[in-house]
Amino acid sequence: MCGRYANFLSEQELIDSFAIATIADDVRLLPPNFNLGPMQQGVIIRTREDERVAEVAKWGLVPAWAKDPGIGAKMFNAREETIAEKPSFRTAFAKRRCIVPANGYFEWQVTEDGKVPQFITPADGSPLAFAGLTEVWRPSKDDPWLVTFSIVTTAARGVMTQIHDREPVMLTQEDVDVWLDPASGHDDLFAAIRAPGPELTWHAVDKRVGNVRNNDPGLIEPVEN
Repeated sequence: MCGRYANFLSEQELIDSFAIATIADDVRLLPPNFNLGPMQQGVIIRTREDERVAEVAKWGLVPAWAKDPGIGAKMFNAREETIAEKPSFRTAFAKRRCIVPANGYFEWQVTEDGKVPQFITPADGSPLAFAGLTEVWRPSKDDPWLVTFSIVTTAARGVMTQIHDREPVMLTQEDVDVWLDPASGHDDLFAAIRAPGPELTWHAVDKRVGNVRNNDPGLIEPVEN
């Protein structure tokens, strides 16, 4: 699963890494977030009129048919094994895919001494591109749209099985192109999901990361186990 991540990428880093044509004004107002949790605001990237747009969305997908936006608290992850069939995700998977940029994410590793939070990030320092789904929702036609997103997860692979049994789907630049292309079919999308992701590294971090109210650069610094 993926229940906490960090995104402190600058506007220029977003543009350079993901070939973004337009950055919404509200993206510029978001401060760096070193401990972003479900139901908080994050940045997503999606394709609009053949251009990539970065905008702010709430983490926790609310399907268009939902009666209560609170459902998003349970929809922050979408399992790749069921996204094509599950009513909550299948429309977004078919029509509204996005990328969730990040510097890294947190996972709690079970050890003999208890659960130890690990910060996981690309070995080369490049940004992560999580495969995401996005939806828009509003209670009535007179209300503003609520934009939400979910991060797609898959079974952990390779060395990541040392940390957890699940991991977010992390796309290479080539697979980002496939994921954001509205014309991509199921076979291509699942090939992107299951393709090898970036080489990762990780280290133990302060247990303060377990409380989403803690949000400072120290949360991603290594600590002794």
